Amino acid sequence: MSEHPNAPEQRTVDVDVQALDTRGRTLHGYAAVYGAESRDLGGFTETIAPGAFAGVLDADVRALLNHDPSQVLGRTRSGTLRLADEQRGLRFEVDLPDSPLGENVREAVKRGDIDGASFRFVVGQETWAGDKRTIVSVKDLQDITVATYGAYPDASVELRTRPTPPEENPMQTEDRTEGGGLAVEDRTATAAPTIEERIETGLRSVSKGENRALTTAASVSPGELSTVLFDRLRASSVVLATGIRTLTTTADSVTYPTLTADVAPAWTAEAAAITPGDPTFATLTATPRKLAHLVQFSNEVLDDSDPSIASILNAHLLTTLALKLDAGLLEGTGTAPEIRGLKNIVGTQTVTAGANGATPTLDMIADAIALLEAVNVPRERMRIVMAPRNVATLRKLKASTGGTYLWSADPATSSPTGIFGVPVYTSPQLGLTETQGSSGAVANSAYVYDVDSLVYVQRTPIEVELDRSRLFNSDQSEMRAKLRGDLISPTPTGIVRVAGLLA
Repeated sequence: MSEHPNAPEQRTVDVDVQALDTRGRTLHGYAAVYGAESRDLGGFTETIAPGAFAGVLDADVRALLNHDPSQVLGRTRSGTLRLADEQRGLRFEVDLPDSPLGENVREAVKRGDIDGASFRFVVGQETWAGDKRTIVSVKDLQDITVATYGAYPDASVELRTRPTPPEENPMQTEDRTEGGGLAVEDRTATAAPTIEERIETGLRSVSKGENRALTTAASVSPGELSTVLFDRLRASSVVLATGIRTLTTTADSVTYPTLTADVAPAWTAEAAAITPGDPTFATLTATPRKLAHLVQFSNEVLDDSDPSIASILNAHLLTTLALKLDAGLLEGTGTAPEIRGLKNIVGTQTVTAGANGATPTLDMIADAIALLEAVNVPRERMRIVMAPRNVATLRKLKASTGGTYLWSADPATSSPTGIFGVPVYTSPQLGLTETQGSSGAVANSAYVYDVDSLVYVQRTPIEVELDRSRLFNSDQSEMRAKLRGDLISPTPTGIVRVAGLLA
């Protein structure tokens, strides 16, 4: 039985020049072909019965490039994508966007560089004959795509163990014994490989002399891979984990609109003219900058390690990237190649611990929360990011009588992970670089902010590559991970810096 029987599946087919072509800016093709038998999909093959897509033709479906959700070519709801259930299969027409992406796809199809089409779906009804599955109906059509690779390549097929047909007992099979009785054996099907297992298998498959990215080494679609890698990055990055908004782009920079002054509503008498007013607009430019790291290791370790050293390094590289990203998001100067972090965003609010600094108190946090409330930030959107030493100081605060710890004394306002109902996140990336007045003490800042006041802009997915070619003479391999990102604040008054905190 598949570990996730209702999980989306992905199929790619080859189509000939007559089936996939362009007419003006409209692309025509078949995302699925009825009756065509697939290659081995992990212990079984399949065909699609005519009419399998009849129940999903009215669904809201997007046309993508290589299943990448950031590369949208059209959509049924907007009328730029049209689907038809024809005798040959599921036919599509998509009006390519008037953009570099649309022009590139159009030219690649005309040249024959792209000749595949694909669909991502959830099975509805199915029948089985031995190891052959027939898809009778599709329950959910998630997207159709034009594909670089056709004919069910490993790079685009989600391998799935054959589900046990409902008419079979999934746990028992008969085996005649010498005495004529029946013996029962366990026949639980092997679960489908997870994304992590496919990534490890892909990394192990890179031969000496090759240089391959995860998108070509592992049987994971680019969109799926980018989601997995970003989810890992978010889990390891304190600032991203607080829930700030994220925006993905393929451009070198992004212009983000913002308001610098509110409109001014006024009470107006019935039938009187309403005084017009315009908000004051401005723009912010996000320029994603590269953060990268490279490690070198012995080929012997790569070939013989279990679990694979490549898989361990992949996870480690993402963690170290996340820590370095946090340092930039919190402390970055904004001078290239660094991004601008919270400390150097112009227009933020400030709570100062004093000319010579001071240890943090709950009063300071209360003052910061009040500043956000004064600019209409709801409590549920507030987050606190502090250095470990500051959190330790606050945890030790006790009532003058009874010795009760103040932080957790009142469950209605505080908890071990929150202060006055605002979640607290701890980051060691807050730098100890603030020298305080005549005392010369070294201090740091903490931040209380509205998650909607920050936007993390990432350019294209995170990239991980394994190179077994460049260090051939020394019998070594290299693994490289890189990302491109930037931080902007449309509303800097939604950020409060608590400055001058001592240990």
